[in-house]
Amino acid sequence: MRRVIFLICLVAALATADVPRPARAADLPATATTLDLVRAAAEGDQVFLTQLLLAGADPNVVGTDWRGPLHHAVLLGRLDMATVLVRAGARVDWQDADKVTPLILAAHGNYPEIAEYLILAGADPLIADRWGRRALDYALMRGKNDAVARMLRRAVINRPTHKN
Repeated sequence: MRRVIFLICLVAALATADVPRPARAADLPATATTLDLVRAAAEGDQVFLTQLLLAGADPNVVGTDWRGPLHHAVLLGRLDMATVLVRAGARVDWQDADKVTPLILAAHGNYPEIAEYLILAGADPLIADRWGRRALDYALMRGKNDAVARMLRRAVINRPTHKN
C-alpha cells in the first residue's frame, strides 16, 4: 500500500511539472546512473530526480562527501524533493562525512517545514555531528524563540525513551 501511495505521488509530481521529460523511464539517457540522483538533487531538478526514482534509482546513494540526495534537497530548502525522497525510502538519519544528518541541515538552514517533516518521518533529533552539535543546538544559535528550535524542543521532550 505504501509503495502504491508513493507511486501516485511521483506520478502527480510529474504531471504537475511543466518541464519537458521523457515519456517513460526507458527513455532516460543510457548514460544515466544512480549518482545522477545526487546530482539532480544538488541541482534542484525534481523532474529528473523523480524520473530516476521511477526508473529504480537508489534513494540512498551517496556522493564523494557521503551526502545523499536527501541532504542536497534539504540544503536547497526543497520540501517537495525531500518528501519524494523519503517516500522512496531515503534514510532520514543518514550521516555524511561530518556526521551531519538532513535534520541538522534543516535546523541550520532554518527550514522549519522540512525539519518537522523529517521528525514525523522518524528522524532522530538527538543525533550529533562530528562537532558534538545536534539539530537543536544549531537552531538555538538563532535564539530560543526560533521556530525550528521550538519544534525540535517539543520533539525531544515528546520522544519515546524506549523502543518496542
